[in-house]
Amino acid sequence: MIKKILKNYLQLPRSIHHLIMLQFFLNIIHVAFVLILNIYLRKKGFTDPQIANYNSLRFLGVLIFALPFGIFIRHRDLKPFFILSSFLVPFFSLLLINSIDRDLDQLIPFGFFGWGLSMMLVNVCSLPFILRNTSENNSIESLSLSFSTWSLAMMFSGILISALQSIESLIVLSYYIYFDEYTLLLLISFLSFLSIPFSVLITEKKRPQYDQNSYQSFALMLRSYDWDLIIKAISPHIAISIGAGLTIPFINLFFNSIFNLDSDSFSLLGSITSLIVFISALFVPTIKNKFGYWVSIVLVQSCSIICLLTLAFTEIFSSYSISMYVAILAFVFRQPLMHMAHPSSNELTMNYVGRNNQELISALNSSLWSASWFISAKLFQFLRENGYEYYKIFFITAFLYIIGTILYSMIIMSRNRKKLDEISEKKRILTLDSLE
Repeated sequence: MIKKILKNYLQLPRSIHHLIMLQFFLNIIHVAFVLILNIYLRKKGFTDPQIANYNSLRFLGVLIFALPFGIFIRHRDLKPFFILSSFLVPFFSLLLINSIDRDLDQLIPFGFFGWGLSMMLVNVCSLPFILRNTSENNSIESLSLSFSTWSLAMMFSGILISALQSIESLIVLSYYIYFDEYTLLLLISFLSFLSIPFSVLITEKKRPQYDQNSYQSFALMLRSYDWDLIIKAISPHIAISIGAGLTIPFINLFFNSIFNLDSDSFSLLGSITSLIVFISALFVPTIKNKFGYWVSIVLVQSCSIICLLTLAFTEIFSSYSISMYVAILAFVFRQPLMHMAHPSSNELTMNYVGRNNQELISALNSSLWSASWFISAKLFQFLRENGYEYYKIFFITAFLYIIGTILYSMIIMSRNRKKLDEISEKKRILTLDSLE
C-alpha cells in the first residue's frame, strides 16, 4: 500500500513538484521563525505583549492586500508571483533578523510587515495553481504534498537548529562562529534563497487570453461570485484560524515559560513532531478516499481538540514532574491531527464553492487567516498583559475549534445532500427517457 501511495505522489505533474520544492525552501525560514524567533526576541529583552504586537504585524499586510490580490490573479499567470516571493521572503527575513540584532526598533515592524506580505504571494497563489494544474483524481495528493512541505521544513530546520546549538561554536579560517539564535536564523535565511531556481522552473498550463481593457468593472466582478457558498465555506475557517492564532505562534513561549524548554530543545521537539506530521499527511488521501470527510476532517479535528485540552491541563498540574512529559505527548499528537485535516478541508471548500470561486476563496482564506491571526495576536497581547495564564488561552482556542468543527460538519451534510439531489435528478431523467 505504501508503494502505491508513493507512486501516486511521484506521478504528479512536474510543475507541482517544483512548487513543492519552492514551498519547502521558503518554509524553512518560516518554521525557524516559529521555533526560535520568539525565544530570540525574549532573550533580547522583549516582553510577551511586545512579541505578540510584533507578530501581529506579520499578518497586517496580508489582511490589507490578500483579497484584492486574489481577485487580481483570477485570469493571470501565477509564476511571476512565485519568482517575486522567492526573492522577497529571504530578503525581508535578513532585514528583520539584523534589525533585531542591532536594536533598530524602527525597522523591526517594517521587517515583520514586509516578510508577511512576501509570504502572502506564494500562499495565495499555491492553491489556485494546484487546482489549475491537476485533475479531480490527483488534487488531494497535490494538496497533501503541499501541506507536508511545512512538516518537512520543520524537520529540516528543527534538526539543523538543535544539532548546531549542541555544537555551540565552530572555527572557520580562524574565525569563531557561535550558533546562537541570530546565527541560525541568518543561516536559514540564506538557505531559503534556494527557492529561486525552483520558482523559475515552474511551468503553467496555458490559460485563455483576456483583453485587459475588456475586464468587468470591480463591482460587476464581485457580483459574479457565489457569495452564499463562499460565506458558508469560510465560516469554519474563521473560527479555527482565530483559535490557532492564539496558540500556534506562542506555543514555544508556553514551553519556555512553564517547562523551561530553550530553543534547542523545542526545535528538536518540533522536528520529531514534524516527522510524524509528514508521515501522517501522506496517508490523508487514502483516509479521505476510504472513509470520507467525516473521518478525515471531523473525527481528526475532534481528536486534536482533546490533545489541546490535555496540553492546557498540564499547566494547572505543572508542579508534578510527569506534567512536562504529558505536555510533550499532547503536543506531539496534536500537531499531526491538526494538520491532517487541512488538505481535506481545503479540498472540501474548493469543491463546495466551485471553479468560478476558487481564486477568491484562496485569497479569502489567506486574508482571513491573517486577519484572524492579527486579531488573535492582539487578543493574546491583551490577555497576557492582564495576567491570563496560558491554559485559559488554550481553553478559548479549544472552544473556537469546536465551533469550526461543527461548521465543517454542516458543510459536509450540505454537500452530501447536494450530491444525493444530483443523483436523484439523473435517475429521474433516465426514467423519463426510458418511458419515451
